[in-house]
Amino acid sequence: MSEETEEPEERFNVTAEALREYDWASVIDSCERKECFHYYERLSAESAKLDTRGDKLGGRVFALLSVVASFHANYDASGNPYGSMWSGFNGRRSLNAEDLTERDLAALAGVVDEITDPELRARVADVLWVTKRNFKTAKSAIVAFLESAERLKTNDMWPPYSDRLTRAAQIAAKKGFESEKADVLQAIEASITEHATDLKSGLLCDRLMGIMVVLKAGNMPEYAGLSEKLARQFSEQGNWHFAEVYWERAELWHRRAKNEAEVLRCRIARGECYVSRAEAGPVGRGTNYMYSAHWMGRAVEMLRSAKAASERVAAVNKRFLELQKLSLGEMGRVEVPVDELPGFREEEQKARKAAAERVRGVDFPTAIARFALINRPTSVEGMKEQYAKTAESAPLMHIIGASAIDRSGMTTDRIPARLPREDDQNDEAARKQMVQQAQIVNWPLRVAWQINPAREAIRGEHGVRLRDLWFLVENNPFIPAGHEGIVLRGIQAGFCGDWLTAMHLLVPQVEASIRHVLQQRGVVTSTMDGEGLQKELDLNQLLWMKEVEEVFGLDVLFDLRGILIERFGHNLRNELAHGLLPEGGCYHPATEYLWWLLLHIYWRGFHFVQTYEVDHLGNHLPPEKKS
Repeated sequence: MSEETEEPEERFNVTAEALREYDWASVIDSCERKECFHYYERLSAESAKLDTRGDKLGGRVFALLSVVASFHANYDASGNPYGSMWSGFNGRRSLNAEDLTERDLAALAGVVDEITDPELRARVADVLWVTKRNFKTAKSAIVAFLESAERLKTNDMWPPYSDRLTRAAQIAAKKGFESEKADVLQAIEASITEHATDLKSGLLCDRLMGIMVVLKAGNMPEYAGLSEKLARQFSEQGNWHFAEVYWERAELWHRRAKNEAEVLRCRIARGECYVSRAEAGPVGRGTNYMYSAHWMGRAVEMLRSAKAASERVAAVNKRFLELQKLSLGEMGRVEVPVDELPGFREEEQKARKAAAERVRGVDFPTAIARFALINRPTSVEGMKEQYAKTAESAPLMHIIGASAIDRSGMTTDRIPARLPREDDQNDEAARKQMVQQAQIVNWPLRVAWQINPAREAIRGEHGVRLRDLWFLVENNPFIPAGHEGIVLRGIQAGFCGDWLTAMHLLVPQVEASIRHVLQQRGVVTSTMDGEGLQKELDLNQLLWMKEVEEVFGLDVLFDLRGILIERFGHNLRNELAHGLLPEGGCYHPATEYLWWLLLHIYWRGFHFVQTYEVDHLGNHLPPEKKS
């Protein structure tokens, strides 16, 4: 009964009287873990058992209670906190509180006060509160949450305990619950006092103080002092994470008290915790410079924002840069075990052979035409489909964030951690992940399976002389006058596998070509400042212009952006322009793919103005066969 497979009015079809007929209380009592999720498992099993025996009413009674117990509680959500236990990208999901019908809710309301188990009573009463806004059941929910919390209280595995206190506080914080609010405050304050000297409770006091904030209560100086005390104690233990959290909590208490000097002092202490954490390294894992560089970088940010002494900031920043450089030695390539994939090598050999055969045995211009059409630029729609499938089959890849690190070890871009959504293929984070996917898989596969075999076949069969390639650049609408020789030498260098020369010649010409095309269309490609001084737009700006999209299309632009200016791609233009690219950076599948893509673009320009046509394979058609 967890999926929406029946009409709502027929889903459970039970009454309060029917609920009273069955002994579901003993099923709950038999659970060792007194939490709703564990109730759900037992209640669902009992529902299936009764249904199999032919007791359809009993099956529906236990199904209703199991569904209520199954709701995923998210007390950080606005509005209804009881969502579906699971959901898929195709719209299928389990039921949530808003799916219960009026008849379902009436049946639950009839028995809520009779439920002796505080955990289930809190859940049912709260569901009635969020769906029907029944103040009586809300008060009952607060009391039940406090009882359930007390039963679940422990000094180590305390999240279920604090979650119940959190929900009780959220309800009590609303108008009309003054008496209940006082009870919640009393329970929280007593718990803070109980656990303040028990370091085994870890971050429990922080969580409890956070609940105090929800209730807009708490002695600010007292709790700020307690937070600082705990921060120092955890620092002495070398537990830097807990120390950071309590310094942040102290900072928040001081901010509420409007004591800016104390806020900055706590921020500096928090930044020093990051320094200590960086120098200590990951526990039990030896030296890890990437880990240390990350936390040292956080320390620099924190100390700067806290207005720490400039000498200290400079010293920490120097250490940060040292760790970044050291971390580069740890960044080995992640190898995919392709030899273990059934049929992979066979398909690769088949594709390489077909690519080479396609350009063999024909004249040079035809071979170039076939090579230019050996594949298409990356399909943006295809990448979006691939992204959506990955998000469904491996959501953890999208939930975890990522950072782009340049060759000096500096973090240049980030993909934030987030839950994937059905409609997020067009957002910035998704775009970066698709570029990263192309950089790791798509471009290397195209180069290895098609572009390189065909390029080597052409070079082996033809001389690839400059005069032989001249037809491609002469009067080409994508090449500014006077630039033909530069493009020509770049294309020839690529056929010879001299990617260092090819990239240094061709990459600047991409910018010139795009600017030339836009100017031919009357588009202004420069800016003017207040003093009347003009400056040409560079590739980082040109590639995002709508007019460029209209000329080249989204697929070509995806590849150009990804290889030339995207930090999660190859960022070739920017690293080349600033002298950051080492020689080895030119010998990369992305650069070889870019070379082919530019040849593809130049061939399209040539084909646009030529006097004869070619068929879909790139074969030249004589004048009498033109359509």
